[in-house]
Amino acid sequence: MDILRLKRLIDLFAHAPINELEIEEGGQLIRISRGKADGSAPIVVNRPVDRAGAIIPEQPAAAPAEDTRIITAPTYGVFHLSPSPGTPPYVKVGQDIEAGQQVGIVEAMKVFNAVKATLSGRIVDILVQDGAEVEAGLPLFRLK
Repeated sequence: MDILRLKRLIDLFAHAPINELEIEEGGQLIRISRGKADGSAPIVVNRPVDRAGAIIPEQPAAAPAEDTRIITAPTYGVFHLSPSPGTPPYVKVGQDIEAGQQVGIVEAMKVFNAVKATLSGRIVDILVQDGAEVEAGLPLFRLK
């Protein structure tokens, strides 16, 4: 399911008098649940399902090598390397960065969350394409 359609579902859900919505499409199960009464945001779960509709359990991620230093996505959304189309990217492969420096943006429902370096180092690889959907914790950059 594309991000635009998911955003529309969340918006529709926000105005509907229901507490949970579950949709299975193309081998993916989307479940949206209302946040708690404390005003927290809706919870969105996107998991693959088998032909019978059962959720396929997530495979544990392989542990990175000890010398691998990674910057991960802070939240779910669409990853952008530059502040707007046609502008230079925040960072490039081979560039030295400092901890706290902005290296990208994750957009979710028209909210832009800065991706900031948690480590200093040199970018040796950009692991996600500009415009790709990411989940919280997904590796975005590899540092040396």
